[in-house]
Amino acid sequence: MSFDINWEQLRNDSNLNRTVTEKLNGYLTSINLPSYVNNLRIERFSMGDRPPKVTLRQITDPVQDFYDAINEELQMSAEEETEGSDDEGYGGDRVRNRGIDTQTVFPSANDVQFLVEMEYNGNMSITVTAEMVLNYPSKKFMALPIRLTISNIGFHTLCLIAFLSKQLFFSFLCDVTDPILDEDDSILDQNGPLLSSKGPLERISIIRSLSISTEVGEEYQGDGSVLKSVGKLEQFLKEKLKDFLRKEVAWPSWINFDFYEPEDNESDDNQIN
Repeated sequence: MSFDINWEQLRNDSNLNRTVTEKLNGYLTSINLPSYVNNLRIERFSMGDRPPKVTLRQITDPVQDFYDAINEELQMSAEEETEGSDDEGYGGDRVRNRGIDTQTVFPSANDVQFLVEMEYNGNMSITVTAEMVLNYPSKKFMALPIRLTISNIGFHTLCLIAFLSKQLFFSFLCDVTDPILDEDDSILDQNGPLLSSKGPLERISIIRSLSISTEVGEEYQGDGSVLKSVGKLEQFLKEKLKDFLRKEVAWPSWINFDFYEPEDNESDDNQIN
């Protein structure tokens, strides 16, 4: 069954765009950069105005992993509050405002999970800034500011989307060409080959296509050494973006968006004891 989504609302959601940008930048700071680049960061993430084609496969209750993740986060927040009761930081405020004692979230009748087939060939884009380092004739001889735009991203995958405790969880499960899909009954079996995996499937690729355009100062556009480094950086970015999706967003990892507002109270739909 196919259905439409309010893509315009999603693309204009500042919290969603900020979360994706922060997640990407967090990943970039965790990797070792090659010697020819410095200060690599995501400057802008845009969802684009062309939504994916989404086909609903199944509707079920959320898997237990999502509840465990929320409860673990709440427990950590409670411990931080106990250790620093005078600290009025965000984490402590959030726990106090929710009125949580035992820090446990249980399944609610309003929780829902969708298994969907998602095919995307839209105009999503990611703007990246960096410094191209020239190590000749000496190490770090020159640093050139450059801007790269990642676009024409295409993928066709099976995804898991869950709504619970005012949070949205999103995870890539596998490519639609994966032979594991021939065993439909085992897709959402928590003891099956997909959800029981402790690491992303080695064969999952997620991204089927993408392109990168690079802006560099006109005075360097004919410089062979600069162009060579630009080509290496573009290939590096492609590989790291694919690694990010496989390691950080593909099951058993996910990206989640917290829609909890401080003014919310114990009248929340979820049962919190």
